[in-house]
Amino acid sequence: MSIQLPGGVGSTARRLMPMVVALGTLLMGGWFMAHTAPGHIPDIWAHVYRIVGITNGDTLARPVESQSYLHSTTGNVGGYVDQEWIDFSLEYYDGYDPAVVKPETLVYDGRDGADVPCNNAAVNSPVAYAPQLVGFLVGKAFGLSPLATYHCAEALMLVVSTFLGAVSVMLLPKWRIVCGLVMLCPLMLRHNSFAISADSFTQAMVFLLSCMVFRAFLRKVSTAYCVALAAVCVAVVMCKFIYGPLCLLTLLIPWAQHRLSTAARTDGVGDAVGAMADEVPPDVPLHRDPHMWILAIGDALAIGWLMVWMKLTGWFVTTPLMVSYEEMTARKTALLTDPDTILSALKAVFASIVQAKSNLDRPIDSLVIRLCWILMLAVLVAVLAASVLRAFERSMSAFCWGTTVMSFGIVMLMYVALWLQYTPTDASAVEGMQHRYFLPLTVLCTLCTCECLQAIAARLRR
Repeated sequence: MSIQLPGGVGSTARRLMPMVVALGTLLMGGWFMAHTAPGHIPDIWAHVYRIVGITNGDTLARPVESQSYLHSTTGNVGGYVDQEWIDFSLEYYDGYDPAVVKPETLVYDGRDGADVPCNNAAVNSPVAYAPQLVGFLVGKAFGLSPLATYHCAEALMLVVSTFLGAVSVMLLPKWRIVCGLVMLCPLMLRHNSFAISADSFTQAMVFLLSCMVFRAFLRKVSTAYCVALAAVCVAVVMCKFIYGPLCLLTLLIPWAQHRLSTAARTDGVGDAVGAMADEVPPDVPLHRDPHMWILAIGDALAIGWLMVWMKLTGWFVTTPLMVSYEEMTARKTALLTDPDTILSALKAVFASIVQAKSNLDRPIDSLVIRLCWILMLAVLVAVLAASVLRAFERSMSAFCWGTTVMSFGIVMLMYVALWLQYTPTDASAVEGMQHRYFLPLTVLCTLCTCECLQAIAARLRR
């Protein structure tokens, strides 16, 4: 199964696909950015308050007395926000995002600003906002207005998305056209190509990680490549640790590299990457392979960061209006010790999946969530079929099964997290799921599916 185009059109299309993705992301993302009014991004004001707080020194959230329409109870956390940003959020608030602060709850201490809550963004590290944070710092340094700074941050995020998307496709030894088209899907670009949100940089980094891992299963890679891959793993966990399990796929790479011929060819634009590959003799044991140590250290650093950050941010909940810290703690304890609670949580997760339940029960969001689940099940069926037919080479079988298990595991962890911190006690199904949580997994699942279908087609022809 492959894309066949007449003559040399296919080869040309594959070679030009990184440029197509870059131009498409820039143009389509720019169009969406120009037509998205300030304040019309999910959780936008929580993200803005979080970034402004970081620029004012509140790298870690702290307790605040003020409230927002979303966080209208006690137990709020946030940071210090300049008055101009408070005024900006109130000016552009039109009911879309309830994370905007209630002005009557602000407590002033003589400074030109106040402490503002942002619980649902407070768990995000500064790395998750790296491009946007640069934009806010530039705006602060040059005295730009909040509106100009807002658009500067969006533009920087769009540039980063464009660059990382092009690099991701360039690294692929095959399936460039398919993955490029997936990346250019309007659903991917509508918000996450430019939005002031932790989702934007996270999606771009997970796409990059997916393509880097896939390449390493098919082509010889260098020590420098493994160092870069380890760094990307750490960055992904620092962006949103829910996608951290994907980093474990890198531990299969040294084994896959040993199975590759030392004469493994490279093709297309990726020749420059392959040319830098430094061969590890096939008789070197895995535990002495420098690539294994580099990738293992990268994963260890990612896990270390995760443990430290969860310790630093584990004393509050993302939505105290829905679930208090005390209730979340009780649920977490019961989830580890009480069989009835485990069964109740599983029932709530299953009910939410079957109903394709979305946050606030938005019909369009529910429809996309249902479609995402159908596509994930299609990936599982394709992997099972390829395995039953024994169509896989062993290393690609490991990649596809690893991708499937990690993808399903990540989504299930999302449901459990929402059950812990967002679902009211009397709810029969998990609340809060949104289709955007599935999007970072699309490229990896696409690569997995394409490999399965190609292997099945080749097996049936034999």
